[in-house]
Amino acid sequence: MSSIHTFIQFLQSCITPVALISGVGLILLSLTNRLGRTIDRSRILVGELEKPAATKREIKISELKILHKRSRILRTSIAAISFSILSSSMIIPVLFVMSISTLNLKTIGVILFILSVFSLILSAAMLMADVILALKAVEKEVEEYIRK
Repeated sequence: MSSIHTFIQFLQSCITPVALISGVGLILLSLTNRLGRTIDRSRILVGELEKPAATKREIKISELKILHKRSRILRTSIAAISFSILSSSMIIPVLFVMSISTLNLKTIGVILFILSVFSLILSAAMLMADVILALKAVEKEVEEYIRK
């Protein structure tokens, strides 16, 4: 009976990291979609710039620079969120070892959780920087039409 109780406690303690992984996975999906869009738009702009009769070259080049910067920011954000998932995932084996032994690994679990949350915060900050740059790119593209 005590082994069942121990297993139930283990499952209950795993709910938080699993929920965190699930939510963070959705953010990761959003980030990879944003990165894909910046890559696609960059390829389109490069294709337009390679044409001899390309118009608005300066605007397209400045937009391309912004897209390149956005791609680097998104790469950092994706790396941070991936580290958050890894840290959260590592909590589960720590909890398992604690449930089947007398080892007290609570400090390791807390450190992993803190690392996971800080990585999530870093990723969110990078996502905000990407949104700001995306708006800057749109402003460059529509600037001449808005001034009229």
